[in-house]
Formats: sequence, C-alpha cells, structure tokens
Amino acid sequence: MTKLSNTLRVAMPAWEIGRAETGLGAKVGGLGVIMEELPPELVKAAARQNINLEVEILSPCFAFYDKSKLTRTGLTFPVTLDGYTFGVEVFKHTFPDGQTVVYFWDEWQLGWTTSTAIYPTDPVMAYRLYAALAQAMAGYIKQGNFQTVHSHDYHVGLVPFYLGDDYLAKVPHHFTIHNATYQGLVAAHGRGYAMLNAINLPGERLFHKYFDFFDNLNFMKAAMLKTHETGGKITTVSGDIAGTWGYAAELRWSAETVRAKARAQKGGAPVGEVFVPNRHLDLFEKLPIAGITNGLSARNRPENLPELQTETLQTLQGKQPYGRPLFNNPLVQEAMLVRDHNFDVNRLPVKSELKRLLHLEAFGKEPHHDPILITAVGRLVAQKNLGLVADIIERTLAYDPGTRFIILASAPAGDAAGKADAAAFFDLATRHSGRMYYNNTFNLPLSRLILAGGDFTLIPSRFEPCGLVDYEASLLGTLVIGRLTGGLAKVNSCAYLYDWLDVSDRAGEAAAFFGKIKEAINVYRHDSGRHWALIKTAMSLDVSWDRSAGQYVQMYRYGLLLKKWHLERQKLLHRFTKSLKDDRALFAEFFMPAEEPYADDFDWQLKEALTR
Repeated sequence: MTKLSNTLRVAMPAWEIGRAETGLGAKVGGLGVIMEELPPELVKAAARQNINLEVEILSPCFAFYDKSKLTRTGLTFPVTLDGYTFGVEVFKHTFPDGQTVVYFWDEWQLGWTTSTAIYPTDPVMAYRLYAALAQAMAGYIKQGNFQTVHSHDYHVGLVPFYLGDDYLAKVPHHFTIHNATYQGLVAAHGRGYAMLNAINLPGERLFHKYFDFFDNLNFMKAAMLKTHETGGKITTVSGDIAGTWGYAAELRWSAETVRAKARAQKGGAPVGEVFVPNRHLDLFEKLPIAGITNGLSARNRPENLPELQTETLQTLQGKQPYGRPLFNNPLVQEAMLVRDHNFDVNRLPVKSELKRLLHLEAFGKEPHHDPILITAVGRLVAQKNLGLVADIIERTLAYDPGTRFIILASAPAGDAAGKADAAAFFDLATRHSGRMYYNNTFNLPLSRLILAGGDFTLIPSRFEPCGLVDYEASLLGTLVIGRLTGGLAKVNSCAYLYDWLDVSDRAGEAAAFFGKIKEAINVYRHDSGRHWALIKTAMSLDVSWDRSAGQYVQMYRYGLLLKKWHLERQKLLHRFTKSLKDDRALFAEFFMPAEEPYADDFDWQLKEALTR
C-alpha cells in the first residue's frame, strides 16, 4: 500500500453539522446535510491525491446536546463582548465514521437553543452570538496546528478577523457560501464603529472597508473581502470553478442583468419585480466566485435507501409515540414493513409497486387506468415558491383527468404567506378529494415513499443555490418539473425546467410552469420510450462526492501554493529594494503605480516597501 506523502490538517467552522439523529448534531437545512457528508468524502478524496487529510469540524454546542456523551477537553477560550471577558468551554467527539467535531459551549450564549431553534431571530442578538463563537473558534484554531481553514457561511464569517492578519499570512482561509440570500445583516444606525468595538474588533479600522453595507453590518461581505484579500478562494455550492453556470454564475448577475433577462423571457414586455440572487451586494460581481457542486451520498440511491428497507422502518415504527403507524393505510403499513422495496434501473417494477402503494396511502384505493402521480415535498417558504403549485392544480386536473397531486409541505410558525399556501392546499384537497392529497405534517418515511412512488416532482424554487431534492427525486426515477435556477440546472438533461424571472407576474410564471407540466404529461401519455429514457438518465446521474470533494482538496493545495508565492513575492520585493542602493530615492520618486481600474497590486506593495 502506498504511504500517504503528507498530512494536511483542516479546521472547518460551521453552524450546523448534520448528524441530528445522534442527538449530538443539528440539521435545519442543506448546510447540515452537506456538513455531515462532505468531511469524510474529503478524507477519501485526499487519499486518492496521496494526502493524509485530517478534518476537525468546529460548531456550537447547542443546549439540547447531551454533554455527558462528549469529551471535555479542559480548554477554555476567552471571548470579549462589551468589554467583558468570559470563557467558552470546548468539548470534542469523534463519530463512528472517524470525523471529529469540536463543540463550543457557553450557557449565557447558547442556553436558549433547542432542537428546532439554533438561529436567533433577533439580528442584534445574532451578530453578538456569532461574534462570541467566532472568537472562541479562532482561539482554538490558532493553537491547533492547522494548515488550512475552511469556513461555511456567514454565521462563522468573523473567524478570519479574529485569526488576525499575521496568522492569515501563513495559513489559507477559504469561504463557502451556501445561500447568499442570508448575509448576516444587522442595522448599524450610524454606530458601525461602536458595534464592532463591542464584539472585540477595531471598528474605525474595519467598518467601512469590510462591513458597511448601506449602514448595515454585513458579515458575508466582510468574510468575502477578507478571504479574497488574503489569497483564499470563495466558493458556492453549484457551478464550475470558472463560475460559468449554476449559482456561481447567478451570483454575478447585477439587478440590471436580471431585469434584462426577465424582459427577454417576456418578449420585451414590461417587468415588475425581479429577485436578484446576490441581494444587490455588488461585491459578488467583482470578486471571483468558484462553483463546486454538492454531491449526495450513495445511501440516497434507490438500491440503498434505508427508508425503503423493513429493518429501518421497523426501527422507526418502534420509536413512534403511542404506537402510531408510520403509514395511515394498513395495507401500505403492512407491505412496507414486511419486505424491502429497494430497486434500481434494472428493477423498475418495484418502483411501479411503490407507485401503487403511494396511491393507496394518499387516496385509500387502488389506482386504475394509469394515473400520473405529480408530487411536491418541501417547506412552504418564499424560497421554495410552492404556493405556485396551488395555482396550476385545477388546470392540470382539467387537462388530464388521470393526474393526481400528492403534496407533503408545511409552513414555519409565524410565516403568514406559508400558512396561506397551506390553506389553499387544504381547500383544493377538500374540493378535489380523490385527486388531490395534502399533508402538512412532516413524515420521513412518507416523504421517501412520495419521492420514490411518484412520476414527477415539482420544484418551482425562487432560488436554489444547489438543490438536494432534485437529486433525491431523480435518483429514484421521479422526474423534476421546475424552474431553471441555480443548482437545479444539474438535472436539466432529465427534467422539465422553465425560465422565469419576473416574480411580480405570478400569472405569467404559472403559465410557464403549467407549460412544462403539460409537456411532461404529453410525453408520459404519448411517448413512453422517451419517458423511460429520461427516467433511466435520471437514475444514472453521477451524484457522488468524488469530483466535488477532489476539487475542494485541490483548493486546499492551491491555497498552500499561493502562500508560497506570497512568501516569494515578499522575498523578491526585499531583494529588489535592497539592490537599489543609492538609486532608491530616485526610483521611489519616479515610481507611481496606477489607480483603479489600472492598478497593479504588486506595484503598490513595492511602493509600500520603498517607504519603509
């Protein structure tokens, strides 16, 4: 066996780590999924590049974690807020897959957290909490002998500021943006300096250069600038390294670009409101943003999916309160719990059986005359735009009497628009009983049955940085009908995707959406060869982490090489200025670097060296 040539230690700060089922992790959205799957994949990818990679994930120790299951390190790192210094305790735990998580705990800061609430809703409380934990994480990193730091999203975006310029001159810092819609904004009200001073940062020196965004603190802006300035890479979760497609490309679009695209889509008709992916932070248009598309673990393939296996379902059934069945229909409950229903592209009759069971669960009767099951699974939030589904249900039912809708989606507490969408779905389900099913209670086994047993799944997302449900559905042979945005482009070869950008023209978007639904129905009904070809393409998608994890490892290697270049550059500056001898004053007098946009950073560094 070839011995790995060297060891690379990476510190990876992130607010969520996934692993929620262990009781020692949190998974609110896609960030948690990625942080659970990515680190072990990085280790494997590094080994293929002959590197012994060690990853330590840094994350808060939320109050609902059982600290008796964690290892107390004895380390406490000082944190200063409002001039008051206190200590943050550090715990560790290594999971069975070999991944180590470092947990940071302070009861004052984190005692309010629960399994359903780990993000503060008050922006002032949030920026102070993120600052406190970033200070502690930076303290741990500086004593941990790490060669690279890779931070995930704005919640940990202050880490490089607390690491300091001397540390960052030697150790690369990379920053991955999982969702640019949320940037860590907090209103400054003319107190930007004081707000940074309160979290132990020099406000006068940092506010205008890094944080100021229309008199708000913007943590994402600051993290991006500091990362770029120190030579690290800024990445996002779909696209390619050059940023030519996916979310990496969309983040570069200005508001004017988006409006122009929207006008073109509407044939030159007037455009109302558009959604700008970078939320008008024009820094995205000026800095290079690389795309490294998320993967998905092999457990999500239909031949491996645990929720299609009796052992897993029986275990979940044993945890049900009061013995409540996982599935409402007793025939479905029995069928799912007595034998496995895993399948693959060569065992599609099993998928047909799952379709039968799904119809039975949703409508209480056996399917007849080949119904088309159109599904949707998700959250009723603005991003997912699932309210648009309610707009097209009745016209779809009229277009093809054999269509059926199965919707599993709920609105967060306090989300009035989401609650209104839920009410619309309940009303449709009542008026079209037998053809429309709606459930607003999350049920993991049911969600898997819906994705596995459906013919199509609807994803009309307003924005989708990467997308996971599109991959999940496609692997299960359920074709996506949705909006061509962000990471959803990665399934374009086996999906029905429409273009639309004018968010104020809901009727126009519904028409575009319905157009793709009709196209999918027509292919299903009249071109079975093409339909099955699309299913096989979808199920054969390469969604593995191999390429993506390999690119991250190459990014780490690049960061280390860039530090070597920075060091050589400083040596060159020193050698050149020393070689000037008596001509130094003459050279300095005539040497005047150009200003932006013609400036050369190296020239300005030389100018600074000449003044020392």
